[in-house]
Amino acid sequence: MPENRNTDTENESDYLDAEDWRVAFEPYEGYPLSALTLGYHLAALKQYVKGPMMREGLATIDIAIDCLFEHSEFRSISRELFLTAIEGRMPVDKEELIRQLGIRI
Repeated sequence: MPENRNTDTENESDYLDAEDWRVAFEPYEGYPLSALTLGYHLAALKQYVKGPMMREGLATIDIAIDCLFEHSEFRSISRELFLTAIEGRMPVDKEELIRQLGIRI
């Protein structure tokens, strides 16, 4: 089994598939109102990105990433490393260092 099923699995596409979203949304199980609220937010983002408010939509995604950072193990280390990890730009040497610090990636 992969160490991290979200990042260690092979995906034929660069786009997120249904399994990626299932894993990401597992914490919402048992919280239907929170899931509905997130659905509203995603629908609003979709409208921003599709329309003339694309910049606002991208800024909103940046805000969401900043808020997500606060819930990650990276908050005790570095926001920049968090961004590097989620964007898939983490060099192997830094990845090993982060694992030695006890942070799961």
